[in-house]
Amino acid sequence: MITSISDYKILKKIKKQDMSAVMDWFNTRQSKYYKIGWAYLKSHQDVEDVFHNTIIKVHDKIGQLKEDSYFESWVTSIFINECRSIYRKRKPKEMENPEGSLDISQFQNKLEILEDLDQLDQIYKEIIILKYLQGYSQKEIAIILKLPVGTVKSRLYRGLLTLRKIIEGGEDIEV
Repeated sequence: MITSISDYKILKKIKKQDMSAVMDWFNTRQSKYYKIGWAYLKSHQDVEDVFHNTIIKVHDKIGQLKEDSYFESWVTSIFINECRSIYRKRKPKEMENPEGSLDISQFQNKLEILEDLDQLDQIYKEIIILKYLQGYSQKEIAIILKLPVGTVKSRLYRGLLTLRKIIEGGEDIEV
């Protein structure tokens, strides 16, 4: 959500079709969006493509934003849809090996959790990522994914239950 005066100033520039303002806004949130993209795609190049496509769409479609206070949720929705689109288009063998670019000793626990997250169905995975890795509220997630809040709550519960079974090494992970 837009909360600061500087965010409102940037949004005002973005609404005037200022591409540099769109890029500035993304630069201040690059780490946050990169984590979302990486969770979906596991490829630096694909995440860069998502950033590029999202920046262009935000610039071109800013007129479709209905309420300024939901700008960040709107952008996140576009970003996630771009991730989904690239994920669907590419073949599994094209996936980049994430271990080649990370210091495993430093990030081992996080990698294990991300690997466990990869075993979840996409409908559970994206809600858990938005809630626990990005800090969105259930209401914000509902807006981003265009779902009822009740659906977000039930998918979050089922996803966490399934994730717990995966982490504990349970054989039966059907929920």
